[in-house]
Amino acid sequence: MKIENVRARFGNGVLVPLEPLNLAEGEEVVVSISDASPSDNNPESMLDMFARLRKSVPHDAWDDLPTDLAKNKKHYLYGFPKEAN
Repeated sequence: MKIENVRARFGNGVLVPLEPLNLAEGEEVVVSISDASPSDNNPESMLDMFARLRKSVPHDAWDDLPTDLAKNKKHYLYGFPKEAN
């Protein structure tokens, strides 16, 4: 049995996952509901936050990012010319 925590948003009587699910169409699951907002007693750690955010991006999207993003951030954000290597 695989157990996975998935964040979801409730609207119009339906839970909508905020990240992709690794489930087969029609697969039956058990859902446990808990408040997702961190409380003062149990705040979300930075590592948990980064892991959650990373999972929210489709896996193939990471391959499409430019390899010089940090060096040429002004180019990608504001259209400045790219810096030479």
